[in-house]
Amino acid sequence: MTGYTGYPGLDWHALMQRRVAIMTIIGALVFNLLLCFVNTRVLPVRDSYVMGVEMLLIGAAFLVLIGRQLDIYLILFLYLSYMMMLFALRGEVDLKAVRDMLVPVAFYLLGTRVGDLRLADTLVLVSAAIVIFFGLFEYLLTEFYLDNFNVLGYFLARGSLLPEETFGATRGLFISGIRPEPRTLLSFLGQHRVSSVFLEPVSAGNFGVIAYAWALFRSDMRARWLTMALALGTIVLADARFGFYTCILLTLMVPFYRFVPRPIWLVAPFLMLAIIAAYGLSTGTEGGPNDIIGRLRVTASILTQLDLPIVLGIATTDQFTADSGLAYTLTKFGLLGFVALWALFIYAPMKSPTAWRFHSMVIIYLLLLMLISNSFYSIKTAALLWYLLGTAHRIEWYPGDPARPYLVGASAPVERRANGTRCREIL
Repeated sequence: MTGYTGYPGLDWHALMQRRVAIMTIIGALVFNLLLCFVNTRVLPVRDSYVMGVEMLLIGAAFLVLIGRQLDIYLILFLYLSYMMMLFALRGEVDLKAVRDMLVPVAFYLLGTRVGDLRLADTLVLVSAAIVIFFGLFEYLLTEFYLDNFNVLGYFLARGSLLPEETFGATRGLFISGIRPEPRTLLSFLGQHRVSSVFLEPVSAGNFGVIAYAWALFRSDMRARWLTMALALGTIVLADARFGFYTCILLTLMVPFYRFVPRPIWLVAPFLMLAIIAAYGLSTGTEGGPNDIIGRLRVTASILTQLDLPIVLGIATTDQFTADSGLAYTLTKFGLLGFVALWALFIYAPMKSPTAWRFHSMVIIYLLLLMLISNSFYSIKTAALLWYLLGTAHRIEWYPGDPARPYLVGASAPVERRANGTRCREIL
């Protein structure tokens, strides 16, 4: 269907794709906050409501991807067939494992389909502004915030927390919203770790890394420095040590991304897996304090307790693996699935080599986060991350200049080269 849409160069289908992208990305960002408000002020919210909203967002993204391209159908068929085989071997169905991979597939392909760089820039900036606004609301007006967004009560209603884990409390911030030890970042701010729209501080720190990485990559982004400031402000308010150190590393690595070949990144998580497991076996560690070294010891301890059938994905475990992204991924997808999914990510096609810079940033972010958490599967931050990566892969850039694409989506005006010739359009 075509016709006038108010956006020159856009047909109705392209306009619908843009609107779905906006609604799903922002929706993924804020829906937990909205459900928390409903639980606090209207009626109790169950975990099934959360799952329903997530599937609605994922389904909306897939809806606009329906077309004649076979890639989406092939990917979904292979993935679902593999998961069904694992479920048959395990003797039980794990819908969360299915959902964990539907998020990156849906939003990555949505980013490649929309392919609008300015829209991606705007989504990052608007998302960061929303996060900072509610973060300051939570920090400066905590009691009033809790009157409307009782975070602890929301997670109790969902069943994500048990009453004994909250020592009987039913109102307050998330259990990690107050750091028991002094702050790492700007200690004068106190022990309150701001969660903002994410309701828990880990995702707030992860979001800060994603927004910072995009602004770092997009040297010609409008409001680039404001976006960076908002991203770093989110990290500081959440006292996210992981986020802060990751941003430093991403910045230091900028001159070197092009020199690291894909095969190095391909073997990196499995090399880490082998080293950490060997460390756990040799030391017999059972974990450590809540710092970087302690979290690595937790990962080592979890990995050493996984039997071979569990590692291969043909058996289940009741062991808590959320503190280790490596262990969690093995238990959900098995070693073969882990290898296949990681290889698919590393070798994802891109129109121009310039996109490899942002791709490398995402690789580093995921590798580091795998060591301490499985939070990279959360749609709250994953929707934006994979949409941005899909957009970066879709754009055709001027060689060596990440600031200047040949054409920013279908709605952008045709740009010209320095010699005055028209740039080729991305079809």
